[in-house]
Amino acid sequence: MSKNIIFYFTGTGNSLAVARSIGSAMTDVALIPMLKEDAHTYINTHTESIGLIYPIHVNQLPIPVIQFIKKIHLSSKVYFYAVATHGGIPGMSRLYMNKILKKQGIDLEAYYEIEMLNNTPKGIAPKFLMRLNWELDITPEKVEQKLSAMQIEIERIVKDLKDRKETTVQKPPRGTGRMMYWMMQLMWLISNPSKTKLQFLVDDSCIGCGICEQVCTTKRIKMNGERPEWVHEHCNFCYACFNYCPKEAIGVKYYTKKLGRYHHPDISAQDIAAQIK
Repeated sequence: MSKNIIFYFTGTGNSLAVARSIGSAMTDVALIPMLKEDAHTYINTHTESIGLIYPIHVNQLPIPVIQFIKKIHLSSKVYFYAVATHGGIPGMSRLYMNKILKKQGIDLEAYYEIEMLNNTPKGIAPKFLMRLNWELDITPEKVEQKLSAMQIEIERIVKDLKDRKETTVQKPPRGTGRMMYWMMQLMWLISNPSKTKLQFLVDDSCIGCGICEQVCTTKRIKMNGERPEWVHEHCNFCYACFNYCPKEAIGVKYYTKKLGRYHHPDISAQDIAAQIK
C-alpha cells in the first residue's frame, strides 16, 4: 500500500480535482474516496501522511467526512493535513475540523482552504440567507480565473506538504471574537444537515438519462421508468444531481431557474459515481 494517502469527498468535482493535482505532484500517493466502504483500512503502520480533501458545507464538514473521521484509529504518528474547498465564505470550518479530529486523538498539522465557484442553490437555507443570482458567476472567464488561482494555491500547498510543514491551526478566538465563535458553534448545531430535509424538484425537460441516479452519493435517487424519484431522505447535500443534470431539469425549493449549473470541467459524472462503486 502507498505510504501517503489522500482521502476525498466530492459532489461537483472541485475537491477531486484538487486531490488529483496534489497527488500527481507527490510520490507514492493513493487517492481513496471516503465513501468507499473499506476506505479506512488503507491506513496501516507504514502510512506516513494522511490528507483529507473535501468541500465546506454551511461552514462545517460534510456528513461523509464526519462519518469517515470517526472510523480513523491511528496506531502510529502520521503527518495529518486537510484541504477544504469553498464558495467564498469558509467561516470557522477549520475549528470544526480540529474539534472533530481531537475527539479521535488526532492532531491536525496543516490546514488549507481553496476558494472555488459557488455551486449550491442552498435549498436548505432560509430564503433571506440565500444568494439567488449565484449563477451570474458561472461564466467561462470566471471559471478559468478560479481554476488558475486554484493551481497557484495547489503549488504552494504541495511545497508545504513535501516539507511536512506545520501550519498554525486557528484556535478559538478570545475577547469579542469569542462571542462569534459561540454563535458559529450554535449555527453548526442548528444547520446540521442530518436534521434537515431537502426536496428536489424535476420539471418536464427531464430526458430520463439516469445521470442523477448514477452520481447520487447516498443512492437516494432511483429511476422509475424515465423519471427520477428521491426514495429516502438521507442526503449528503453534495448537489451532484443538480449540477450534473444535462438539461438542468433538477431544481430545489427557491431555485428552479435554468440559468446555470457548475461542475469542475475535468471531472465527469462517472468520476463522481466512482466514489460509491
